[in-house]
Amino acid sequence: MAPLARPASPPGPRAWLAALPTALGLALPEACAGCGRWETALCPGCAALLDAPLAEVASAPAAEELRVHAVLAYAGPGRALILNWKNGAREDLAPVMAAVGARAGEQWAALSEWPGDGSGTGAPAPPRLIVVPAPSGIARRARGRLVAAALADAVAQGIARAPAPPPGGAGGPVPLIVSADILRRESGRALRGAHQAGLSAAQRRHNRQAPPRVLADASGWDALIVDDVVTTGSTLRSCAAALRGAGARPLGALVLAATPPPARPAARLPAPAGPPGEAEQRRRAAAKRL
Repeated sequence: MAPLARPASPPGPRAWLAALPTALGLALPEACAGCGRWETALCPGCAALLDAPLAEVASAPAAEELRVHAVLAYAGPGRALILNWKNGAREDLAPVMAAVGARAGEQWAALSEWPGDGSGTGAPAPPRLIVVPAPSGIARRARGRLVAAALADAVAQGIARAPAPPPGGAGGPVPLIVSADILRRESGRALRGAHQAGLSAAQRRHNRQAPPRVLADASGWDALIVDDVVTTGSTLRSCAAALRGAGARPLGALVLAATPPPARPAARLPAPAGPPGEAEQRRRAAAKRL
């Protein structure tokens, strides 16, 4: 007689937790990662924000002479899109942001006209471009949320597929384009300097004043710095200084979003002067109503 099969044990708490996201997905409709609109993961309006052409950033004075381009403004739905992707709340945005980065890389290649005609090098070696992400903090590295590095990979792929002829004509050397995460914050600043949120413009500039370390020799390379968001430009400036110290030639920076400049307060016109004692009469009338 065949032994009786043991009854299946009920699923443990871990199994229930693992099934919870799927159950919630069946119960709740999708919401747009930018504006929160239901029944869609990315509404047409927010998709259009990500599909905008590159614009040069004029609101990052700390970047100094570094030319910075951005895809969208870090405000409203654009800010929600970046945060949901950056913090891992919406993993489905990863391929979307990769496509945005690749398209931005193509546009940057056209705007910068890299590699140009190759004049000034005087050598038959191909032009070389290194796409460098801004350094991530130690906490983000521990979580594996290297969004700037992933964005730099996509940007490099976009630059590589841009329809630019090799310098020197059809028979010239093919440009060499790589993406390399070679910048690290100094050990003493890795923890306390990891975040810029909540700091004033002056504090942000001081927080990113020290250049990061460069882990590789970058002599003879052109460089493009990539980051997710630019506010004052202090991070980009310190990265450019570090790359120059390692022998590279920073050409500019490419970011997903730029924080818009603070709005100027509206001018307040003086209230028309009324008869003497009118303001006091209005105050007493309001107090009686309360």
